[in-house]
Amino acid sequence: MPPAAAASCPLLRRAPAAPLAALSGALYRSGMARRLVAASAGGGGRAPAYGGLLLDAGGTLLQVARPVAETYASIGRRYGVTKPEKGIMEGFKRAFSAPWPKTLRYQGDGRPFWRIVVAEATNCTDDDYFEEVYQHYAHGDAWRLPVGADTTLRELKDAGVKLAVVSNFDTRLRKLLKDLNVSDM
Repeated sequence: MPPAAAASCPLLRRAPAAPLAALSGALYRSGMARRLVAASAGGGGRAPAYGGLLLDAGGTLLQVARPVAETYASIGRRYGVTKPEKGIMEGFKRAFSAPWPKTLRYQGDGRPFWRIVVAEATNCTDDDYFEEVYQHYAHGDAWRLPVGADTTLRELKDAGVKLAVVSNFDTRLRKLLKDLNVSDM
């Protein structure tokens, strides 16, 4: 990822971007959500106007509950990590701007990739620290849905719109979707 793109990465910002939240908020304010659902419901015997909606996971449907640098630093204190959050963010950006071989990034459970990212961000190579960070992000309480996403997605599903998450996220994704109560959609 180029440095400019890394700087705009929602995972790196204090207040993560919320594309779906912005969309759902705008839909609610304009009343468009009701019209979209009504159009999708195919009123009057018509076929739904929208057959499906594909969503990305990380940074779109799933957003970190608190900033990554804050989490890395908080967990890291128990392992001797003293790097300030700003330095952790810089290391995180550096890790994401590095070229990655296709066989490493987002393969399987993602551990080899994330091990390098965490070590680059924090300068800590302690296996127990890495595993605690990795496991932290394997639970739904480390993530949140954008404001209004749950309601919007349920309305669309109820209207017959097929919903799917299409992502290069690692194998933790299915559990996270279940933890956040959206896997049934």
